[in-house]
Amino acid sequence: MEQTLKKWYEAKEKLQSLEKKIEKYKLILTKEMNKKNVDKISEGDFTVSRRRNTRTYVTKDSMPADLWKEYSTRCSYDAFFLVKKY
Repeated sequence: MEQTLKKWYEAKEKLQSLEKKIEKYKLILTKEMNKKNVDKISEGDFTVSRRRNTRTYVTKDSMPADLWKEYSTRCSYDAFFLVKKY
């Protein structure tokens, strides 16, 4: 069991490191897309596109519509989709 826990811990560390790298690449692409005023970049074998997602939410499972309209929060974020061309 200790070996399994060790491997899991090591995998989590690798994942965190890779997530930091991915965020760095997304930041570079965001800056370039903003500079060129585009949401899609194709270079060589790859295409990356950016789509703005918006989410509305509240913390309670169920509430009247008037309260929903008054207290709901909107959150927008960029979603990136990387595809290898064939």
